[in-house]
Amino acid sequence: MTKESNYNVFMSSNLENFKGKWIAICEENIVSFGDNAKKTFEEAQEKYPKKKIMIARVPEEQTMIF
Repeated sequence: MTKESNYNVFMSSNLENFKGKWIAICEENIVSFGDNAKKTFEEAQEKYPKKKIMIARVPEEQTMIF
């Protein structure tokens, strides 16, 4: 798995249920989520200690990036 594949999960998944939350993605799956970035990352790291974890905040509304 690569960083790019985790990013693709973030960009292509339906994240409606995670609006305003932090999510942790590992091996192309959302493995943790919550209101606190550090706790979300730590929970994911406990589950996957030797894997690369991507963490991101899901916007509450659609965002346009220029």
